[in-house]
Amino acid sequence: MVKKKEKNSNIQHPLFGTSTINWIRLLTDNNGFDIKFFPRVMFITLSSIFTTPARLLFKLIYESKISKTQITKPPIFIIGHWRSGTTFLHELLSKDPRLCHISLWHTLLPNSFLIFESSKKFLSRFLPTQRPMDNMDVEIDGPYEEEAGLAVLDRWSFFHCFHFPKNANDQYNKSVHFEGLSDEDKITWKKNYINFLKTVTYANNGNQLVIKNPSNTGRISTLLELFPDARFIHIYRNPYKIFFSTKKMRTRVLDKLSLQKTTDKEIEDHVFRDYIKLMNSYFKHKDLIPNGQLIEIRYEDFVKDPLGKTKNIYEKLGISGFKGAEPFMREYLDQKASYKTNVYKFDQKLLEKIKKTWGFTIKRWGYEPPK
Repeated sequence: MVKKKEKNSNIQHPLFGTSTINWIRLLTDNNGFDIKFFPRVMFITLSSIFTTPARLLFKLIYESKISKTQITKPPIFIIGHWRSGTTFLHELLSKDPRLCHISLWHTLLPNSFLIFESSKKFLSRFLPTQRPMDNMDVEIDGPYEEEAGLAVLDRWSFFHCFHFPKNANDQYNKSVHFEGLSDEDKITWKKNYINFLKTVTYANNGNQLVIKNPSNTGRISTLLELFPDARFIHIYRNPYKIFFSTKKMRTRVLDKLSLQKTTDKEIEDHVFRDYIKLMNSYFKHKDLIPNGQLIEIRYEDFVKDPLGKTKNIYEKLGISGFKGAEPFMREYLDQKASYKTNVYKFDQKLLEKIKKTWGFTIKRWGYEPPK
């Protein structure tokens, strides 16, 4: 893959595949954009117009086939707060040839990617080679969060918190917790979500989906409504490290995706507030998950013995095929052996604030401040 030139990041934007109607609604709902980001806005606007024929053709050719597609195998949802190790776990499970995942390609063009298959190699040239938040490799067919695809399809997605930071609080509450969301919008969200998963299932010959999305940590009741037999893997990590990693992630992603200005203080406030709401929601709703359909794992234990913990996941959740998947997973781990996690300088005042505001998880999981 050819590395994308840095200057392109000022214009290109992952919302390029959204419909013109959805794009207009997004601008209206979220108080428009700041003039600084006009080039990005024009890129999205023109791209949404130029990709309209592909969406219409996709609907004409595939709508009937996708509507008839059944998700017969319960999806496996990887949940947990952002920066908890969900990506590492997702990457590892995606090596199982019996499973399928939502890829970066799927999220860019969720309602037309089958039409653009012949152009995929060309389009991949314009993608960054690494994720901005953690330097992990980016591959167009590699596993990715379906939340990014929802942002292209729907007005309500956590990713819109990055696109429209001035309206991030409203977007977070409505997109993740469905608070204040109208019944009509929630029905539309469910329809878009199901159709997207069906489209990916259709493209992967009915294989079982493994889905990683931190936003789903706050949607347990809705996901169970849609998929009563779904499996859940909750991975958690030292909250102190989560704070610094999440703040860095949000800052970097905002730099690449934002259409509005924000401040460091606003980013920090969102990190503190969103964590509290997300984890309280998880603790409140996790008992809704039937016995045998949820496993909770500690990130620090997982990285010490990823294959052993993954085998345990398969056994606990009744997922078959670990023996056949193990060689592929081992090969992936060998390739990633040299990967280094980010190193942070820990501000003492922030550590004290984290202890005070996030103490409910720190005590629950028995974590200590980093040295």
